[in-house]
Amino acid sequence: MVSQPNPVTTERGSGPIVAGLPMPEFHRIGVKPISGACGCEISGVDLRRPLDDETLAEVMKAFEHFLVILFRDQDLTPEQHKHFSRYFGEITELPQAPIYDGHRDMQEVRREAHEPENVVPSFEHFHTDSPFLLQPPKCVVMRALEVPQWGGDTAFSNAYLVYEHMSDGLKALLDGLQVVYSGKDIWAKNAKLAPEKRLRLRESHDFTEDELENIHPAVRVHPVTGRKALFATTAYFKRFVGWSEEESRALLAYLQSLAQHLHYHCRVKWKKDTLIVWDNRFTLHRGVHDFQYERRHLVRTTVIGERPLGPSDLMRS
Repeated sequence: MVSQPNPVTTERGSGPIVAGLPMPEFHRIGVKPISGACGCEISGVDLRRPLDDETLAEVMKAFEHFLVILFRDQDLTPEQHKHFSRYFGEITELPQAPIYDGHRDMQEVRREAHEPENVVPSFEHFHTDSPFLLQPPKCVVMRALEVPQWGGDTAFSNAYLVYEHMSDGLKALLDGLQVVYSGKDIWAKNAKLAPEKRLRLRESHDFTEDELENIHPAVRVHPVTGRKALFATTAYFKRFVGWSEEESRALLAYLQSLAQHLHYHCRVKWKKDTLIVWDNRFTLHRGVHDFQYERRHLVRTTVIGERPLGPSDLMRS
């Protein structure tokens, strides 16, 4: 059951607005917004230990509101990393991402000091992870093992705000569109590249061909609040249903240009043992590979999400 969202009032005196909504109150954790659009840094929490119910509730409140939450100085074992991740839901494997140190349910993002930028599939534009799955990830829990002195940030774009700032006409068009996403050909395409240009991909997986392609709405609806966000991304995009590839690419290019606007963004500076959780459903993200001759090594878990709901699902409820 999807509830209708409550309108946000922004009248003078109603309190500060951050991430598009009034700033919540927190009493058990420290919360410092990273930008006005999304993201916050949380203090006063040690993720090596189980969280009490009140603290966990506030962490989840921050996640729902800011979409990107950041913790510093979290020196976790893989099992502690996975234990914290399970607060958000069930951990899942990914077919394309290299596994970390024998843990099939953890992935790594690694670029050695001598390697070119393209070895990491950071994609040219903001994107969401694995939208070709029937149930794309709810969130990603990522921690830094080794990072460059300068650069190598990760940037995020609030997909709610991208959608909410569109004209009514464009919203109406997108509300009725669906997207074909496919991860079927990523390995074949990679194999055709010269060795120095290939991505670092997982060598084998247990996913079937049918599991690597799905159709999802171009506008995604939060299953509880009913708030809408753009869910059209270049990663694994094939076309809009009923549109030609040329028509689809033209519209997608415009939508991607909207997501680039800085007033929708936050940008996270990695430090060793920084841990980030981001909502993969309602944000877009990209790595910033503006460094050379330094190692960048991040490890992550991926939490399975629900099947995406579109505006038509909201109407039926």
